[in-house]
Amino acid sequence: MIAAVLHDPRWRAAWRLLFLVLIGVVSWLAFSPNPPPAADLGWDKANHFAAFATLTVVAMQSLRTGRRRVWIVLLAMLAYGILIELVQSQIPGRDADVRDVAADMVGAFIGVALHAVIIRLAGRLKVPSDPAR
Repeated sequence: MIAAVLHDPRWRAAWRLLFLVLIGVVSWLAFSPNPPPAADLGWDKANHFAAFATLTVVAMQSLRTGRRRVWIVLLAMLAYGILIELVQSQIPGRDADVRDVAADMVGAFIGVALHAVIIRLAGRLKVPSDPAR
């Protein structure tokens, strides 16, 4: 089942919907003057890292395969990270920090690597197709 969800293109719409939901949640947390303490990992850079690693894994899963996919996702994550900081610079109680964008990008690169590992492991879980079909 897991291999099918990861490899079957028919699941791509569900991955895209999940990506949009995650963008909404991350945006709400990033743009809220007082984000809930329960969403805090205890270190601001860890929050950025975890959010962008998660977004990147789901974004990679949302797009068709291909070498350009990695660069598209990484550039989109960079643009989104910069956008977050620009918006935060205008929100009372929040501030922009270039180190947050660096943490975002570290998370994005780890997300690309994590996605590759997940896909490789899921490929090993594939059940061979029935030759009688």
